[in-house]
Amino acid sequence: MLEELNGDFLQWLRGFYYVAKTGSIRKAAEFMHRNPSTISYQIRALEQELNTVLFDRYKKTLRITPEGKKLLSWTITTFETLQSMRSAVGTQGESLQGQARMASTLPFAALGTPVIASFLKEYPNVDLQIIRALPSDVETAVREARVDFGLTGLPRLPDDLHMDVLFKSRPLLVVHRDHPWYIPPVPTLEDLQKLPFISFLPRQEFQNRDPFFGEGAAALAYRRNTVLKVNNFHLILRFVLQNVGVAVLDELSLKASVFGADWSPLTSYPLDHLLPNMLYGIVLRRRKLLSPQARTLLERLREHFIGLQLPADITGKSEE
Repeated sequence: MLEELNGDFLQWLRGFYYVAKTGSIRKAAEFMHRNPSTISYQIRALEQELNTVLFDRYKKTLRITPEGKKLLSWTITTFETLQSMRSAVGTQGESLQGQARMASTLPFAALGTPVIASFLKEYPNVDLQIIRALPSDVETAVREARVDFGLTGLPRLPDDLHMDVLFKSRPLLVVHRDHPWYIPPVPTLEDLQKLPFISFLPRQEFQNRDPFFGEGAAALAYRRNTVLKVNNFHLILRFVLQNVGVAVLDELSLKASVFGADWSPLTSYPLDHLLPNMLYGIVLRRRKLLSPQARTLLERLREHFIGLQLPADITGKSEE
């Protein structure tokens, strides 16, 4: 038997969601086109209904409590379920319709374009939105339920999301062939410690979200010897082409970044014995209920990517 709920309960949850995401009743009211007093009432009513405290109030700031964080996760799941229900009930026969949203890194999205194009031709009534993003931004978009699922590469499995790994991509040390250092076919940690790195700069530098280097001796050597930070792989390779330094990219990112120049002066060395492989796969929120259109697209992308063979290294054969 279904328990009876207050008729305004869903609106209270909606107000709670925007307050939790913005940290402000005023900002939440702006998003929802409501008066701040209305949002304040919704939060008080929800706390009374659940007999708990959702926000710690200190002067003019709101800090979500552990109970509030738990409710936020369930709130996102609840509204996703309602959206999926509307899509499923509104779907006529075998014809899919409604909105589907995905976030993806550029190399991953480029590999999936044939499948996505075929899907759109078969289901022209689906409103598909694709957000091109950096790996950390794909994680954030999925975590905050701004997209149905994400396609990205990560050096390790995320703790709070589900990731269906489809293939792996080796990390490579990319250098100019006319470099002044001795680098053996299989570089050691000692070899890396003497090299000047052109490193990847995260969108928000304080996040320290380099795609490869986390902690440990390799990370320390890398950070100590960084001579330039750039937030774009193509530009990183341009500077390697000028012999400013060396760079670390995974195979797929390397192949997606070499365009518009003669890259034959570059060569690469394997680093999977020192650094983790990049795991490429589909990222979902836990307890995520997909709409029919999002689920169909995801399954077709999964079939396409499983067993995918990466093409030969565009920069040419690695040094032997």
